Parts: sequence; structure tokens; C-alpha cells
Amino acid sequence: MKPNPVHGALFGLAIGDALGVPVEMIKRDVLKKDPVQDFTNYKGPEGYKGHQQPVGTFSDDSSLTFCLAESLCNGYNLNDIAARFVQYFFEGYWTAGGVVFGVGKSTEDAITRLRDGVLPERSGNYDVNCTGNGSLMRILPLLFYLRAYPVGMRYHMTRQVASITHGSIQTILPCFYFLEFALEILNGSDRQTAYGNTAKTVSTFISNLEPGQQHMDVLTPLINEDITQRSEGSINSIHHAVHTIQAAMYCFMKTNSYTEAVLMAVNLGDDTDTTAAVTGGLAGLYYGFDAIPEKWIAQLKRSNEIKDLGDRLTKAMGL
Repeated sequence: MKPNPVHGALFGLAIGDALGVPVEMIKRDVLKKDPVQDFTNYKGPEGYKGHQQPVGTFSDDSSLTFCLAESLCNGYNLNDIAARFVQYFFEGYWTAGGVVFGVGKSTEDAITRLRDGVLPERSGNYDVNCTGNGSLMRILPLLFYLRAYPVGMRYHMTRQVASITHGSIQTILPCFYFLEFALEILNGSDRQTAYGNTAKTVSTFISNLEPGQQHMDVLTPLINEDITQRSEGSINSIHHAVHTIQAAMYCFMKTNSYTEAVLMAVNLGDDTDTTAAVTGGLAGLYYGFDAIPEKWIAQLKRSNEIKDLGDRLTKAMGL
């Protein structure tokens, strides 16, 4: 296990997110001409500057991740997780600078339902056409809680936490794959071993779900293929969870450092903050906190508070 796995994951995710915020929804061909290479108020060929936020600002991806991490410091409680999500959206809790921005429609609607008294077991969007990545982007801290449980319980908890906002199988399975792969990394597997083991674990488990083959199709490119053999042009970086997990795995598996991984993810364009957040969480976990550039850690908003959160979660999880 890498030293400081919690810190690597939290900072890795938040820095990826913050790198992507200024260029969210910029197209890949534009970024190819003027790629993101550092924290910046991006003003590329189109003069675009996403969300008008200061350098180092993270978005809802990180804020909701930190809400989950805070809750897990006190154990596993869906109602507490949900309450923190409400506090974030309506009070600015765990925002980078007091401003809530970039929240997807399913997430906004679910958190509003939570505020209005709907239980977290029922608050999410369960429509089969709900495909957004709003649960995938925030679920990584759950890894540290569920790591000692058998796979059936890991799936159950993943589904519960994901479904607070996104209850479709199209969103739950990418979260499940993400955490199962991250668990392999946490347990010390190299990337290729983790990739192979995760494919076996996930395919075996979901084949027993009903209907198994339909579920399997959601993750086919990761279970039945080597994602690194695909061309970059075939990797989609829009906001659907199934595409985000593929793009993140592609960037993580194709590169050899934290910096390379998150910059590749950002420069895929479109949903830049979330693709880089998911990629960055894995890369930070794998390469370790010390592999993240110090200048990025220093520039990240609320860096000291994130470090404190990491300390507390590490202690609470017995890591």
C-alpha cells in the first residue's frame, strides 16, 4: 500500500477537478491546439474561461467527495451523507470559495428532494435513462470503508451511496468497477494485475445479477477488452458515467505518472473536470501523495483543510 493513500486519493481527485474547471466543455480539437499544462485561468483560441473561478478552484465533484469523506469519519450513515450533500448545495459547505457551480440536473434534483424530506434510499434518479457521472465523481472515499467487506456487501454499499443521486444500473456499475479497481490498487496490485483482477471480479459478480448479460454490456470495454488498445479518438469524454470510467481508465493505464494522467484526462475535452477528477483519484492512489506536484497542492483551494480531512479519515479508517 502506498503511504498516505487517503491523501493521495483526495488531493489527486481535487487537483484533477481543479485543472479541468477552467476548460469544462471545451472540445478536444481546441485543446489539442492549446493544451492545459498547469493550473490556469484558461483563455485559449476561443477566449474561454470556464465558470469564472480563481485558479485552483475545485467544483462539485470534489465538494461532494469531501462531504462523503467527512461523513465516513463518523462511520457509515446514509442519512448523514445525505445531510452533508444538502448542506453543500444550499449552504456552500465544502465549496472551494463559497460558490456552488457546475452541479448536474440529477444531482440538483436529488439533493432538493433530500432537503424536502425524501429519504436517501429514494432520493436519486432511478430512470433507466439516467446515465450521468454525478455519483461516480464523488464515490472514491467509500473505498476506505468498504475495503474489508466481501464483494456482495461492497456492491450493496456502492449502490446505496451512488443511488442517493443516481440509481440507474448505467451509473451504479461504473461506480462499482471504479471502486473494485481502486481496491486492487489499494491492496498493492500493479496496474495490469489490477486491470485483470477487476475484470474477473466484476464480471463474475454482475453475471449473477438479473439480467446479467445486459448489465455486463455496460462495462464491456473494460471487462472484455484492453482499453489501452483503443485509439484516443474512440474515447468519449462526455458526462455519461460509462464513458467517464472508460476515459479515466484509458488515461490512467496509458500514462506513467500522476501529472501525465490528469493532463491527458483534461485535454480530452468536454467534461474535463470530472474525467480528470476520476483519473486523478486513481492516479493519486496509485502513485501516492508525494508524486503529486507540490506547486499544485499549494495552489489548490483549501489545501490545508483537505490535508486535515485526509488525516481524520485515515485515522477513522485505521489506515
